[in-house]
Amino acid sequence: MRIPRAACINDLSGFGRCSLTTAIAVLSASGVQACPVPTAVLSKHTGFDKFYFRDLTDSMDPYLANWSDLEFDGIYSGFLGSAKQIKAVEKFISNHKNGCVVIDPVMGDGGKLYATYTEEMQKGMKRLAVMADILTPNITEACFLTDTPYRGEEIYPEEAVKLIRKTAEITSAKIVLTGIVKDDKMINMTYDDGDIRMSEVNREKQVFSGTGDIFSSVVCAFVLKGRSLHEAVRISGEFISQAIERTVFLGTPLSEGVIFEPFLYKLGGK
Repeated sequence: MRIPRAACINDLSGFGRCSLTTAIAVLSASGVQACPVPTAVLSKHTGFDKFYFRDLTDSMDPYLANWSDLEFDGIYSGFLGSAKQIKAVEKFISNHKNGCVVIDPVMGDGGKLYATYTEEMQKGMKRLAVMADILTPNITEACFLTDTPYRGEEIYPEEAVKLIRKTAEITSAKIVLTGIVKDDKMINMTYDDGDIRMSEVNREKQVFSGTGDIFSSVVCAFVLKGRSLHEAVRISGEFISQAIERTVFLGTPLSEGVIFEPFLYKLGGK
């Protein structure tokens, strides 16, 4: 009997805890084999003023084609840098339909799409969302996926419920709507076949890079280990909350991400 295996599709940033750097660590510590598919290589993530960038779009099709004889329990897709990359992921998912597909539709934040996101990519991400078994948008991404006006993060609970139900209309996936603000709490809302539940953690005023990547990685890991979506979200929220608390205490620069490494051992014990 082998441990769960996940294909992790994301960029690789050498510095600044995010994307594949966090996904590989989190899934491995949780007892899931992380099989990386690098979409690009960066010396630092794009939140830094200067960084080296190498696009690997042209490598994705032959790279993934070489995995045609492999089976995956999960496919976990994060940031995708072009419409061509989105199509490559669609093709890979179509050829590996037996695994749980976790899509983190990394499109934007704060009510705005990322500068690199085109209209074609937005349409592509809507198609990809339909293929998901679990979809983990933040409020901004859910608004763009459903063509809903963005009204900020403080939409708990009525507007948040409306938004997650509207997202459910475009996909049959289970949904985790992240980043809902309620006073000094951060709410993550789960939607599972009509059942809506809330999971809350303490909120820090600072916004650190890579927290979304850590969140989705923990959720992916524990779902593949057989936990319910709501339980996976709870574990993920608690893990990130501890990491952020340590990061704030140490005064770590926001761009360096949250210090999650000292807490990885806890994931293996759950």
